[in-house]
Amino acid sequence: MDVNSGHDDAPGAGEQIESADTDNKPTAGEQGINISHPASTKKHENNPDIAVAAAKKPKVVQQRGHDGDTVSKHDGHGKTMNHPNNNNSRQKRKLAYRSRHRLLSINRDAKDLKQRALTALTTSNKTKHDYFAINCNSWPWLPNKQCGSWYLSPQNNDESTPIKQTEVYFKSTDGHVGTYAISLKRLNLPLLEVLHQFGGCFLVDSSVRKLLPDSFSRTIPIWCAVINRIVLKYRASMGMDDISDDDWDTQLYTPSSIVSPEEHTEISNLIDSRVELLYQSKAIVDPQRLVQIVTKPVRAIWIANGLVQYDTTTPCSSGQGSRGKFFTIACFNPSYYFGGSSSKNHIHWVDIKGDDGVEVVNVTNNVTNNVTSNGDSTKGYYYTPGAADDDASWGRGLSASLFWENRERILSPSTEDGTDAMIDSIVNEWQQQQQNDDVNNDSKSSLNNMDKIGDMNLWIGSRRAGRPPECWETFDAILNVTENEYSNMKPKEDFHKATYYLQLPVQEGKKDKIELERWMPVGLAFLITHLQQKRRVLVHCAQGRDRSVGIVLAFVALFCPPLFPLKVRLEFESLDIGSIHEFANENDNNQYLISGLSSSLVGILLKENGKDLFLKWMHQQLQTSIDKPFASKDSLRIVLHLVRQDRENAEPTRSTMQKLNRFFMSRGYRSLK
Repeated sequence: MDVNSGHDDAPGAGEQIESADTDNKPTAGEQGINISHPASTKKHENNPDIAVAAAKKPKVVQQRGHDGDTVSKHDGHGKTMNHPNNNNSRQKRKLAYRSRHRLLSINRDAKDLKQRALTALTTSNKTKHDYFAINCNSWPWLPNKQCGSWYLSPQNNDESTPIKQTEVYFKSTDGHVGTYAISLKRLNLPLLEVLHQFGGCFLVDSSVRKLLPDSFSRTIPIWCAVINRIVLKYRASMGMDDISDDDWDTQLYTPSSIVSPEEHTEISNLIDSRVELLYQSKAIVDPQRLVQIVTKPVRAIWIANGLVQYDTTTPCSSGQGSRGKFFTIACFNPSYYFGGSSSKNHIHWVDIKGDDGVEVVNVTNNVTNNVTSNGDSTKGYYYTPGAADDDASWGRGLSASLFWENRERILSPSTEDGTDAMIDSIVNEWQQQQQNDDVNNDSKSSLNNMDKIGDMNLWIGSRRAGRPPECWETFDAILNVTENEYSNMKPKEDFHKATYYLQLPVQEGKKDKIELERWMPVGLAFLITHLQQKRRVLVHCAQGRDRSVGIVLAFVALFCPPLFPLKVRLEFESLDIGSIHEFANENDNNQYLISGLSSSLVGILLKENGKDLFLKWMHQQLQTSIDKPFASKDSLRIVLHLVRQDRENAEPTRSTMQKLNRFFMSRGYRSLK
């Protein structure tokens, strides 16, 4: 069986597809597969959502090439018929990748999404039980960031199940072979609050190539097993022994059609080490709340191609009566997978018929009459499962929320270029609106774009939070970590208090190569100077998500115990920032701009060895071993998790995290005299 296709009889590369004589019914290519209403089609032996019509006589043989595309068809008399792929496979894939085809595919998968999942869950022999029939209708629907957001319209959660937007991000790479990780950066603890409130939820994600994305088949099962075991560990540490190990299921469950028994055993053997890593990291900042809300073990089930997928067979999985003993995450892939295991086989032409727009899958992919001389397709589209995947490469700046707000406009053009032009227009309108909002919003909106970090006089915010003159009513010192700045940052001379401002000219993400690391010691010196003086300090970048967060992470890693809520160590007050001059034999009392730092100090820290000089000074001030770095990759993940307790949208890029790692892993200070 091809585990990616979900069909026992799906042909692979080089195989033949034979259609025997029937009662003169039209061929599959003539009749097609109606996917607008799967329930109305003839039941397939293995998949009720796919019906393949029988072929009419005489006997027809199709030969599938090694790239997954049908290359020839004969009528039994040696005569080649008009058939795919007169349109070659390269053009097919090129067209399928364009925005129009991707968005129409997403729209196809989003239709009747809720009903299809509920039907599969309540009628499958694997899950058929009164518990689901009674309870799952009230479960909320959540997207797995990023791909899943495209399939859920704002109407998917009824008014009867109100729920605030809970961000869920189970990353496929955490579950990749050889990784099998529990991410300290993506603990997804808010999802547990949802499960506690509703008893279960539907989580939506998809994949171009796989029946279940790795986020579903591996990352989530690992997370469930780790959460279940660490809850028991916390309960034991709190003296709560009312639940025995036998009554609390801590087994690992994976979809057996995707994860082999050998791989399942390999992952299962790693769960305890992942639990210990999470426990020792103290990344769960409120274990008592975790124990309060996780009153039952958490378990995943999987729905794909209209079917519930079997999980691994263990003694705890038998007996449908135990379903109510779990919080359930129903992992639903709304896409359809036709053909064999190759991702190319899953791409199929969909004819759009008549004024009512009925969609019919043409299993022969015969699209020569629907493609114009300039490559545009006019009467249908190439359907791709998991089409929302990698939206940055095909979406032209369009977001999932913009798509749903403008769905009718975006899907109305009948050509690829027309769709591209419509997307560009909508994105430009949105960007202009954002600029207008930035200009028109008053100071109150500025206050909504910042968050206080721990029990410190330290805030992270967006650029709007640092806009003068109103920013000076809230803050005493502002650190701007962008290449842009407002022109009037210095208040008037008669302003009622002293104010301090410093810009670190750092570009966003990968655009910056070395400036964040180069300016990091200066930014930290700024924070030390003004926080020691009990001043209210704002660190901001464009959105308060990346560069500003990077600076604050470095500060927290140096000066705060890894405990919630964050607060500075006692030693912080005794730091003497001016003593850095002793390392360089330089001193200058002139102020660097309006930063409150001396020009000589800034000059010292911006030298080629400025980072090493700063770190050596830190070891001396805190009396720590010069051989032990202040932070590691793992400790920075914990720090990020702690900062996120106060700044939920803190999302430093991989590039920023790598620069932080390099900053703290430096050993150059060892050679400084």
